[in-house]
Amino acid sequence: MTRPLKHAFPRWVLCSLFCLVAGCGPKIESHSSQKNYSAAIKDAGQTRLGKESAALSANHPGESGFLLLDRGRDAMSWRLILSDAAEKTIDAQYFLWKNDLAGQAFMQRLLAAAERGVRVRVLLDDSMTEADPLYLAKFGSHPNIELRLYKPFGPKRKSTVLRWIDYARDLKVLNQRMHNKLFIVDGSMAIVGGRNIANEYFEYPGPFVFRCRDLLALGPIVSQTNSAFDLYWNSDWTVPIEQVVDRVPERENVEAFWKQLDEVAQNPANYPAGSFEDTDQWSVQMQKLKADLHWGPAKLLVDAVPTRDGQPQTDQTLHQTGVELARMMEQTEREVQIETAYLILLEEGFAALERASARGVKVTLATNSLASNNHVSSFVGYRKQRRKLLETGAELFEMRPDAASERALFTPQELSRYKTVFGLHCKTAVFDRKQVFVGSFNMDPRSTKLNTEMGFLVESPGLADAVMASIQQNISPDDSWQVVLLPDGKLAWATRRQREIIIEPDSDPMATRARRAEADLLMPVPDDSQL
Repeated sequence: MTRPLKHAFPRWVLCSLFCLVAGCGPKIESHSSQKNYSAAIKDAGQTRLGKESAALSANHPGESGFLLLDRGRDAMSWRLILSDAAEKTIDAQYFLWKNDLAGQAFMQRLLAAAERGVRVRVLLDDSMTEADPLYLAKFGSHPNIELRLYKPFGPKRKSTVLRWIDYARDLKVLNQRMHNKLFIVDGSMAIVGGRNIANEYFEYPGPFVFRCRDLLALGPIVSQTNSAFDLYWNSDWTVPIEQVVDRVPERENVEAFWKQLDEVAQNPANYPAGSFEDTDQWSVQMQKLKADLHWGPAKLLVDAVPTRDGQPQTDQTLHQTGVELARMMEQTEREVQIETAYLILLEEGFAALERASARGVKVTLATNSLASNNHVSSFVGYRKQRRKLLETGAELFEMRPDAASERALFTPQELSRYKTVFGLHCKTAVFDRKQVFVGSFNMDPRSTKLNTEMGFLVESPGLADAVMASIQQNISPDDSWQVVLLPDGKLAWATRRQREIIIEPDSDPMATRARRAEADLLMPVPDDSQL
């Protein structure tokens, strides 16, 4: 799969290579583009979704409602349901949007909404757009659709190598990426979480499948998401797609592309199992939603847009994601469970774990193993700290690439055809069984210091129970190894074999020889702050 900028080849190597080639070239002025200001709608209550949201919220004054989207089929279904119900606006903000089946099916729903007169705004980080994202330009050419890129580094007409040279020239600014993931319809219902738009996030059969998690929200929290989207959409760092691509697509090519999207969207085989038929009956879906919502006070954690010189965010009116999660950690009294795709702590993170242990707090950490991690460079940063994490008293779990609960979603033929590897992509924390965070924030230096992040922080024991049950499944012996520190100081991996729990002394089990060699090669890299 494609490697996000977030976990690309170590920055110190890239910078050295590019500086030799590029010298001291001019900086890219991402904030120089011309674009129109626009804002979220103010009369959301007049739409069908607005009325449904108001009716569902009537008996919960001051609280917001949340639906746990724990499975890919549900996460896809609700994005399609909300898109089909849209009457006025759709706002989508993502780190990554691939031109695969998931990306095309979702894009077609937004295009169909635009055809009905709905205003569609899509904001994507540039680091994962393709060298020539003509598919984005074709999509954005509809008169009711506007698509912008966040901090593009170099025009798309340049080769990938030259664009990376542009990136290296302005590393201080362009190294900070927008990792937010947000979807809002009619200003009334929103989805926030860890999923980007690509097959692997929605449990399509394939070589790699992510275990991920989102929350669908309604109620007062959605007004905060509207403001957050507008903050980024109108920032200095966003550039309209037509100012980045080499040419604006011709009408006949656009219409052929739109027809292709229609053909993809109409075929049930182009959706993850179970999601296609889920979108049919609006009233049935609303009744399901009413029964499954968890209610409670909540706030949106969202980082401010970086300043033009690349300095850290300074907007004190926002709930900064990393700062708020650190505060929650310090207030925890009994138990905290954290799932994070990438686990690399700064010194203050280790200090927080040690203080929690001294208070008697049970800390459970779940992340990827070498065999399940989609980025070996990120794993290496974690491997350097693994023993130190255990010495704080935390329990540590690593996902198996053959997780049983994930394999059960697919047929033996699908698993055999693709040789599927499963990986963890959740960014979730539960504090004292009552406060829940679900969002885009990984427990690593890049999320803490460099990228912008967001997520919902919800006070709801019911939602906490549901998320904890999901985490417990993910860290069960059938789905994860528990890493343990033996009396002789060595690490071992506890797993299940033939219904019995055994201890495997093998370092990083199920990892291929090539992966082990790559990890060993990257171990001397001195700068983990870029991971």
